[in-house]
Amino acid sequence: MTANPGAPAMPDHPDRPGRPGRDPDILTTEEVAARLGLSQQTVRRMAAAGQIPALKAGKNFRYSWTAVLQVLRQPHPHPGGTTADDHTPPPARKGAGYRAQRRAHTNAERTD
Repeated sequence: MTANPGAPAMPDHPDRPGRPGRDPDILTTEEVAARLGLSQQTVRRMAAAGQIPALKAGKNFRYSWTAVLQVLRQPHPHPGGTTADDHTPPPARKGAGYRAQRRAHTNAERTD
């Protein structure tokens, strides 16, 4: 495939070669899943359930990485009225959404 000789060249983003002119904060389901260490299906379910912010574009979701991190880093209440910031052992919980929130919260503490 040849380039359009009359079209101006758009620089690639350093983090995303081959995707010129795309906002680096907007991610696909595949990209969010890779960053969070979850399956694409889990990320889609979290978006559909409203656990993470997403915009539906046809059949696909688009995510703002900044917004996703902001939501996942928020302390979440535990039974008994405590929050994750109380440094009490969390109750046994299941679900990838919970694990993603814990992972994001732990990473935020390490970088602060």
